[in-house]
Amino acid sequence: MGSITDAVLPGRLERLLGELRDEGVPAIEGAPAGVGALVELSYALRPHVHEGRVPTYGAFVAPSATVLGNPVFASGTDANLIPVGGLDLRFARRFADGMTTFAVRMHDGISHVACFGRDMSAEYDLVGLQTALGGLVIQRHQGGQVRVFGPAGVVRWDGISWHHDPPLDSWLARLATVAPHLPIEEMRAVLRFAVHELGGRRIGSTLIWRPLDPDPPHGRVERLVHNVPLLCLGRPGEAAAIAHALAQTDGAAIFDGSGGLRSIGLRLAPSADAQSSVGALSGMRHTSAIRYSFDDRDCVVIVVSDAGPVTIMHGGAVVTKLDPIDEQIG
Repeated sequence: MGSITDAVLPGRLERLLGELRDEGVPAIEGAPAGVGALVELSYALRPHVHEGRVPTYGAFVAPSATVLGNPVFASGTDANLIPVGGLDLRFARRFADGMTTFAVRMHDGISHVACFGRDMSAEYDLVGLQTALGGLVIQRHQGGQVRVFGPAGVVRWDGISWHHDPPLDSWLARLATVAPHLPIEEMRAVLRFAVHELGGRRIGSTLIWRPLDPDPPHGRVERLVHNVPLLCLGRPGEAAAIAHALAQTDGAAIFDGSGGLRSIGLRLAPSADAQSSVGALSGMRHTSAIRYSFDDRDCVVIVVSDAGPVTIMHGGAVVTKLDPIDEQIG
């Protein structure tokens, strides 16, 4: 936010900048146009309402060379950049729905509308877009949530509070220090699925990643669902199928080292030792998960709350926990 420290800002932008600073939220960190990013975030939080309808919105805030020359918009792809000419900024925004169309914001205003051939509104897709384009992607989702995707990770505003998920590399680095016997880098697909697919859609779930052997320790689970289709997170479309099933199924799911779904609907059954050694954590879902991780040292357990925050566990302890109250990794 240092690039706009000396700028003279209107009251609304000054208040928003102060709130981000007070909350320690890196929403516009890494933006090539700091004031422009703040303006677009402010608009996403309070868009123009027409006839009682609150519109969705989406914008890319990135250097012109990064966007205009990017392979995402190369000839033959299913995406186009349309110049807006001298159209007033307020009207240019009306063509950007944050789902299949996005405004391209430069330092001095909106220069193009980016149009895609499919719905790009899912958090999973927008993380990939930001990685490809650089800068920031700002979106007002149809559910009313405002999300910012940038070098600092994902920042969300749910109408009440801010929530920050750092980049996956930060989570993986921490895990590698506490579980050095596991191939943590191979967990990236499962972690990305938990944070950006389940967490982004607020699908409460317990995921167990067992890269060395997909079969859990004897007696530590009860199978409520027998047999699952051989779906894998690394193949197109299959993550959506898994998420849809998890949204309708109680219990934990097990993934193997390649992100393949091996079991679903598992009731976790901690040992007596785990129950006496590991105290309760939040609700029943978190408690059973952390006690299971005590019994199974060859796994990493990820719990996604139906409120969005993600907690990662290993060896009977919380490795990382991020929520609107405590957003530090530790």
